[in-house]
Amino acid sequence: MKRSDEFQDLILKQLESFGCFMGVKHLIVYFASPQENSKAGFELISQWPNFEKSLLPFDDDPELKVASPNRRWYPIQDKELLIGVLRVETEIENGEWPLSLDSRLKALSSSLAKCFAIEIDRQKNNEEINNLRNQVKIVVHQLRNPLAALTTYAKLLMKRLGSDDNAREIIESMLVEQSQINNYLNSFEKVSEPFRFPIELGEERLLLPPNLDNLQKITIQSLLKPILERGKANAKLQNRIWTQNAHWPTWTLESIASRYAVVAEIIANLLENAFKYSDKNSEVGILIIDSGFLIFDNGKKISKCESEKIFEKGFRGSASKDIKGSGVGLYLARKLARQIGGELYLCEEGVNNEIINLKKDLKKTNIFHLKLPIEQMNREVK
Repeated sequence: MKRSDEFQDLILKQLESFGCFMGVKHLIVYFASPQENSKAGFELISQWPNFEKSLLPFDDDPELKVASPNRRWYPIQDKELLIGVLRVETEIENGEWPLSLDSRLKALSSSLAKCFAIEIDRQKNNEEINNLRNQVKIVVHQLRNPLAALTTYAKLLMKRLGSDDNAREIIESMLVEQSQINNYLNSFEKVSEPFRFPIELGEERLLLPPNLDNLQKITIQSLLKPILERGKANAKLQNRIWTQNAHWPTWTLESIASRYAVVAEIIANLLENAFKYSDKNSEVGILIIDSGFLIFDNGKKISKCESEKIFEKGFRGSASKDIKGSGVGLYLARKLARQIGGELYLCEEGVNNEIINLKKDLKKTNIFHLKLPIEQMNREVK
């Protein structure tokens, strides 16, 4: 059994905490491991006191061949699985061990069993994680070749098309998406290495890989431009009206800290819902305002009584009950918004004076307001 320094220290602390209780003078812990002849072998793990002189191997110790009234053995086991044994040496000569001592030693062996079980599970989990990391590296490596080939073919096709501007625009959009895929591959490659997310993400999956490069300069525009181009193309394919700002406000062009990259995750999530749950011919769009974003559609109206419930994990509103979904999207979007100091809610008449007039001008059925800490976002990189 491979033993980490932390595990060794934990076992020793367990033995030390027992101390010289009721004549106990020596505690030794052995780990049971199978051998070639199917006979269990016992490997010394730790002992108290921690003598400088090493004990003899379990099978070679002549003292253990003879029974002794001052020695007892306690199994260290997890359910039916024998993990090891606890050897106890005392000053008791008549073999009459106090019941309280026996109970304490049983409790110690049970505690040691939990330590062993946790360490074994930890090692198995580490092996699985390392295997997954290796698989990710292999998959990323294998994907780079066909991705590079697609980029090459797209550029060749653009040369053949010549002055056909409409076709060139489509191919340029393809190249942008291929560049995004390459960014995702870079992110997955970094996932195969130990790292810490910039914020606590919880157990939910991400629709987009996080920005793992904390030194990379990013802006709201650079994060959202590919997502809005994708929304525009999706609307065109479905014969929908797509609406967005003609110009990017100044605050979207300024550098922001990498932890705010989750704004792209939130916007992508909201637009995905707008396309998924609104009528096929309805309008979908996004408006950038001084406090953040308005994402809107002209689909079936979300009722007032459900305006808060739709943000609960697993809740499916009446407007989406006939469409397949998990009910996690809005829950995750609000959670991420709040983690960066923002807020997300469904706009209602008279709720927020800042956007009442905008809501009247837009005349959209559903408008989600993603409110961001703009000043804080721009200040953190200065």
